[in-house]
Amino acid sequence: MPLDVSSLRKQITDYAEVYQQARRRREDGLAQLCVPLRTGFAHADALLETCRTAARVPGLRWAGALFDAGEPINQQFPFGQEPARYALIAADGSQILPDRHKPFVFAYVQAGCAALVYGEPRHPLVEQLRRLKTSRLIEESDLFDERTGELKPPAEVVNQRDLMEIELMADACRMARDAGLQPVLVADGSLVPFALLTSRNLAHDAEQLLERLTAALSIMRDCGAWVCGYIDRPNSNSIARACALAGLSPEAVTERTLREREREIGGVFDRHLLEHELAPARRTALFDPRWEVNTPQYLGVHAMRACYVNFGEPGRPIIARIEAPQWCAGAAQIGVLCAVLYRHARLGGGYPFILKAAHEEAVVSKEDQRAIELAIEQALLARGILARASFKQEAKDRA
Repeated sequence: MPLDVSSLRKQITDYAEVYQQARRRREDGLAQLCVPLRTGFAHADALLETCRTAARVPGLRWAGALFDAGEPINQQFPFGQEPARYALIAADGSQILPDRHKPFVFAYVQAGCAALVYGEPRHPLVEQLRRLKTSRLIEESDLFDERTGELKPPAEVVNQRDLMEIELMADACRMARDAGLQPVLVADGSLVPFALLTSRNLAHDAEQLLERLTAALSIMRDCGAWVCGYIDRPNSNSIARACALAGLSPEAVTERTLREREREIGGVFDRHLLEHELAPARRTALFDPRWEVNTPQYLGVHAMRACYVNFGEPGRPIIARIEAPQWCAGAAQIGVLCAVLYRHARLGGGYPFILKAAHEEAVVSKEDQRAIELAIEQALLARGILARASFKQEAKDRA
């Protein structure tokens, strides 16, 4: 039955009212919160010391940005210059998640990449990399938890996709290097799989994930690649957390004072600040994002640095976040990555064109899913197995 939207009118009106009030509260608090990002802010060094103290509070993991890479919080930096000749490579992935109501349970992950070669038109590497795909059909036995008998969380399939993307990008990097080209690599999202950003996973399942991730990053480093992850419309508040500590002395930093300051920034993301303060074609200072995995114990030499960029125009900011391994986070390399992505953001109408192209190569369509399901069904029938959907699924299909 079609939805009668008019029946939701009061709920929608209430939603809009709450949204408007929250937006007003956020805007009211931004003026003071933005002060440390301005060139006239005279206490950048003092704020850094306060943030360092916050990062050492026992029993608390402060999740604010630590501007300890030699670039003060209140400085902005222009983008660099693109190289004359390089291979730009982006990777993306897609998946089919398991569904216990289907006739058979499976998952599927695949990754693809897109490339452009600048300074050498019609280079054969472009077509070679377009055909460079990797995929895995995950069997039922790998999808159920042996202890509970339940399906494993969908995040475990997504983890496999994330690792497949970065491993594919490492393969593409080697191909570019072997072709005598400078590899410039861009991942859609963070280079670090989300699973590694949680303390629970670091305590239990991190070893294999970290081994595969650091092996791929080592290949990129050894190839001399410039590599980053690009996060569109970021929802981090790490810079907001740092700005909230302005005026607080290191001696006054306690778990209680940190909690109080963080309550004041509820609902504020970094992009809310930077839409006001970060000029077009500029990036923020580099900072340590303060993930637990971002330490010598885990990522080691591949620990990440981050910054924000504004790829928009005056009055129309486009704030994105860039993350790069520290061996590729010098001012020169970050400047090049910003310049390359700035060009592609304009080509793509605000979102980098090369990432759009990688998505098209990687996406699993509904037609692809049906084709895989039909192929599995036929393979089972050939072995005398007639698989049936659950009664719930059959009822949905009949409807």
